[in-house]
Amino acid sequence: MSEARNKGIIIIVSGPSASGKGTVVSRALAKADDARIDVQLSISMTTRGIGKGEKEGETYFYVSKEEFEKNIARSNLAEYNSYAGEYYGTPKDKLEEWLNSGSSVILEIDVNGAKQVLRQYPDAVTVYILPPSFQELEYRLRSRGRDSEEKIKYRLAKGRDEIPEAHWYDYILVNEIIEESADDLLCIIRAELNSRRHIEYKIDEVLATYGEEEKND
Repeated sequence: MSEARNKGIIIIVSGPSASGKGTVVSRALAKADDARIDVQLSISMTTRGIGKGEKEGETYFYVSKEEFEKNIARSNLAEYNSYAGEYYGTPKDKLEEWLNSGSSVILEIDVNGAKQVLRQYPDAVTVYILPPSFQELEYRLRSRGRDSEEKIKYRLAKGRDEIPEAHWYDYILVNEIIEESADDLLCIIRAELNSRRHIEYKIDEVLATYGEEEKND
């Protein structure tokens, strides 16, 4: 069997701030072993400093701006952007390493990042997490109690502008109950792993075993 046939799949998960996408992803990952699905969360590369309680290679890959720009120059990023003067991106070498090992990878990224990844990995599966309503989105933002009024208004405006992009995603999950949304995400991954485009090679493998029992006799 060729290495390509053993590869995992890329699952892009996007959604507005406070849609609960991070919690949905973390709960799905916590349930993945019991569901017998080999999937992990992609680890991004960043130029920002390491924070309290964070670990190199677990929270982020921490690099200098010079090193990050070298990765840009040699096209080793599936997607990247800058925020508050720091770079963030998905290293392709690590992504390919995980995929080639047979592990599927979730990329929790925004719409812009999703478009960048799809240009390089057109078979990536896209999932958009929606809140039940815009009123619920605002409630969740305010109940977190960590943003200023100005930032809340900014996040709401950004969500209003971004949500229409959900039309081109493969799947849309309305996140009312976290556990149900996590289960739905795992169902999507399982279905895609069993899709014809991913597992079609198995047809020939099964046919190749025809008559083996008679040969062994």
